[in-house]
This record gives sequence, structure tokens and C-alpha cells, in this order.
Amino acid sequence: MNEEISRVCSYCAEPVKNAAKICPHCRQWLSVFSLRNPIVVSTFLIFFILIFAVALICSIQRLFDPGIDFSPYRNDISIVESRMNFSNDEKDPMLYLVVLVTNKTDVAWRSIQFDARFFDKSGTLIDTCDYPVSSLVIPPHAESALRIKTHPTHPLLDYESFKISVRSARDAKARLY
Repeated sequence: MNEEISRVCSYCAEPVKNAAKICPHCRQWLSVFSLRNPIVVSTFLIFFILIFAVALICSIQRLFDPGIDFSPYRNDISIVESRMNFSNDEKDPMLYLVVLVTNKTDVAWRSIQFDARFFDKSGTLIDTCDYPVSSLVIPPHAESALRIKTHPTHPLLDYESFKISVRSARDAKARLY
């Protein structure tokens, strides 16, 4: 039996078997680096809680950050080129606008909302289209193209001209939509 007892507990100085993880006398862990040691488990737990808390604080801060206000930059996002096309299907006529948008700012914009107005031959407003594009992100000093699709409310022959503008946009780094 003396062969099994090969070490002494460093906490209570009692003899302990070599295979023991916990001292049977004082109930202290004998191996500091054991994954079952409560000190090691609590250290890992506190470490992961701190990482989670920092990540949560950063997420909450980004969630409630409204980002940069678009109104001073309204004229810096402009339509470079646009074209109107028709789909002359009898059952479901469609009106398409192909638009090239440029961003002259230092800010990336997303959730861009376009406002299209359609006019007849006499210049009278006959139709409008409010078109939000949430998937489009225009990087700083770049151009992006998109296609706006809408159902016309008048016969296609009445659509002579159009005017399209950017109504609003959100900072691409902001999280609040």
C-alpha cells in the first residue's frame, strides 16, 4: 500500500495516492492544470463572459448608431445616366428604368430610395414610382447600376419622359434600419 502513496498534498501535508486528483483529506485539487479543476473552469468561464460582454457592448453600440445624416450629401449622389424601356406584353406590361448612380462622397450608402416621376407628351405628371433598393451599396467615389421595374398605370404610349432622383439613403456602416 505504501507503493500507491507516492506524493504528499501541498495543502495539508497528508499522504495521497499518485492517481488522486483531489486530496481525500482537505478536498483540494492536486493538479492545477486539470480541466476538471474549478479554478481552471471558472477562469475559462470568466474569459468567455468577458469576450461575450465586449462583443455585446460593441453590437449594441453599432445597433443604435444612426450613422451619418444623408441630407447634406443629397446632391452628391446623382444619376449619371438613365434610360426608360418597355415590356409590351398584353397581359402584364412593364416599365423599366436602367439607372447609373454615382457617389461623390467619402461615405458608403445603402438602403437607397429612388423617386421616379413619369410625364406624358405635354409634360403633365401621369405616374410616380417610389423604389427602395435595400441590397444596393454604393461605395465612396464609385458608380453602381440598377434596374427599376414598375407596373404602369397608364397605357405605355402615354409615357414620354421621366425624371428620377435619390430621395434618401442610409450610412452603410450604421446598423439601425
